[in-house]
Amino acid sequence: MKFYVTGDKHGQFHTILQNEIVKDSNNAIVILGDAGINYYLRDLDDRLKKEISENSQCMWYIVRGNHEARPQDVSVPYEMIWDPWVNGQVYVQEEYPNIRFFLDFGEYFINGSHVAVIGGAYSVDKWWRLARAGVLKKTALNYNNPKRTGWFPNEQLSKEEMERANYVFEGKFFDFVFSHTCPLSFQPTDLFLSAVNQSEVDTSMEQWMDQLKDKMDWFVWLYGHYHNDRMERPYVEMYYHDIEALDDIKVRWIKYAETGELNWWLNKSPNFYMA
Repeated sequence: MKFYVTGDKHGQFHTILQNEIVKDSNNAIVILGDAGINYYLRDLDDRLKKEISENSQCMWYIVRGNHEARPQDVSVPYEMIWDPWVNGQVYVQEEYPNIRFFLDFGEYFINGSHVAVIGGAYSVDKWWRLARAGVLKKTALNYNNPKRTGWFPNEQLSKEEMERANYVFEGKFFDFVFSHTCPLSFQPTDLFLSAVNQSEVDTSMEQWMDQLKDKMDWFVWLYGHYHNDRMERPYVEMYYHDIEALDDIKVRWIKYAETGELNWWLNKSPNFYMA
């Protein structure tokens, strides 16, 4: 099976479902978080899953972002199964077998590449989403009811989960890391929203990942979350709309390791040459 990588979809699959890649049952697409598939926790989610399943023949593998509930929190049960295509456990609903969620922290083997997956992130739009649902007004709505808010209190990895993830990842080599957010030192500060007070943003996951990246060996780190397509650092890429084959990404950075050159048309971050 040929694997491709893309970024946040936020429930908007109309464009990608027109791509010929999704029509081939020999293909698989990894979404680096915020697919938005379990966002509303009601019939709208099922409509989207049905749309995806009926209009694609490929497999979909999803890194959980901050704009979707954890699979284990969805009312229609997700089953944890062993997936031979990624050689690891994934979450899947019986009705939609081609839509699969990676574990929030797990290791996989994809076409010979050792892959680490890290899901979750903090929502800078948390208060907007709560206010939009009326939760911050004097109503009967429950502050912790994600069904009405699209915000999920356990969107980030907990401290205990981070500690457990350390045992999974530390001291190992990974060809790829798939994550939604990124280590603190990889953050694209030029893309930060001006309306957001950054001093109020919880960066605990990014700080933890910044330490973790130095405790394991890895070749290429891929993430989404920041809504751009570019080379953020050497061996670090951010995805949003672009769809690219995992094998091509690997070849690109092998070439870079040998020559120090990237194709001229690739979009580089202004932070690309930072240490």
